[in-house]
Amino acid sequence: MKEIKVISPAKVNLYLNVLARRGDGYHEIETIIQAIDLCDEVTLREKEKGIEVSCQNEGVPEGERNLAYRAARLILQETKISKGVGIEIKKNIPPAAGLGGGSSNAAATLAGLNKLWNLNLPERRLIQLATSLGMDVPFFIQGGRAIGRGKGDELTPLKGWSPFWLILVIPEFRVSTKRAYQSLKLDLTKGESQIKIVLKHLEKGDLSSILYNKFEEVMQKKYPRVKMIKERLKSLGITLASMSGSGSAIFGMARSGEEAERIREVIKQEEEVYVAKTWNGGVSVVSWN
Repeated sequence: MKEIKVISPAKVNLYLNVLARRGDGYHEIETIIQAIDLCDEVTLREKEKGIEVSCQNEGVPEGERNLAYRAARLILQETKISKGVGIEIKKNIPPAAGLGGGSSNAAATLAGLNKLWNLNLPERRLIQLATSLGMDVPFFIQGGRAIGRGKGDELTPLKGWSPFWLILVIPEFRVSTKRAYQSLKLDLTKGESQIKIVLKHLEKGDLSSILYNKFEEVMQKKYPRVKMIKERLKSLGITLASMSGSGSAIFGMARSGEEAERIREVIKQEEEVYVAKTWNGGVSVVSWN
């Protein structure tokens, strides 16, 4: 049985602004996305026919609602291959927390099947396929750090950055992305872009001036726990913290791995908490046979 194993990283949004509601039902955004080394593991096993998704986490859909399932179906449609695949997902990334786990799993499926079946689809084509699955999926094909514009799928890689450590706190509540966007008071008039200003701060290494998330404005009102967690991190020495995506994960930027681990030990009885480091890449094949 042919199979392949792919590492599937999470992401955080260092900067996320929603500029307008688009006429096509999506939203115009600008964001700086950063891959991190909190990773799922996706194993793809060739079958005679059909697509099957399995995962040990109860909250992860196993049928057509799963993005990895749809990614496999897209590859089969693209290549007209008469094969099937079993997709086993080992989850480490908390689902529905704004960390992009489902999108990363979809990207891992695209890249993994390309390798497993020797399809030789270029990265450019994989990104085009990924775009049809969701706004974060194309990012995970490339990974690292990138500017996202448009629906988030117009990507510009950012090079020459230093790694850093993060502490991730996951509240008990989960946020629907669709409802989060609905909570924003936007119209079809495009807001002013701030990305050039943000990039100038980033080039100087001034991360304190770029951490911003439009969704926090509404999420902190609906979920006071967001603000409480940020204040708790601040009390422990983490002065730079923000929400990722549409929530609910809050990440703080630590000065070292030791500091991040120290804080994790302090609050692990209070919250679901992880330590992670920036990841200079995207989904990555680690073994196949």
